[in-house]
Amino acid sequence: MQQQTGQQMTGQVPPPMPSSAPPRQVPPAGEPGVLWSAVGQPLTGIGAGRYKLTATMLYFERGVLSTNAQQVPIAHVVDVDLRQSLTQKARGVGSVVVKVQRTTGLELVVLEDLPDPRTAVAVINQTAQAARLVEQQRMNTHHYAGLPPTTAAMPPAPVPTAVDPIAQLRQLGELRDAGILTEVEFTTKKAEILSRL
Repeated sequence: MQQQTGQQMTGQVPPPMPSSAPPRQVPPAGEPGVLWSAVGQPLTGIGAGRYKLTATMLYFERGVLSTNAQQVPIAHVVDVDLRQSLTQKARGVGSVVVKVQRTTGLELVVLEDLPDPRTAVAVINQTAQAARLVEQQRMNTHHYAGLPPTTAAMPPAPVPTAVDPIAQLRQLGELRDAGILTEVEFTTKKAEILSRL
């Protein structure tokens, strides 16, 4: 009788063979701060774009004979869409269209033939929204560091006006004649005004 292997004895099924689906992209080793990166998988295998995302920038590089490398502030990304042709769908890739707000207007950047394009759309969208929020908060925040402390402006002290004693005596007389002041109050106040002369 032949000796059975350990797998057959325990009834374990051998692990499944890896699928042909492309693996999820992970940040390359040695590049701290990279949230997502990918290399395009064109049908021809030539001129694959290389793409990288950090919390502040989206980098893309393309070209066969010459290289076109650019970077976009992620806060300037206003929309991210997925385009997938029938051929791309069969190959498990797609193109991600990134709309960037430039000073001259909207610019479209196409990240072509990305593996797992839906993940790319989600990560770029989330990072762009977070970066726009940070930028908006920064614009709404006033920094006073380094400025000397300011004191609240005190209202100016009232300037004493010159009081005309004759006018005061005339007013006192009118108040007495109107019955508002008694004769005693009038005499007391009149003596006070005259003492200041």
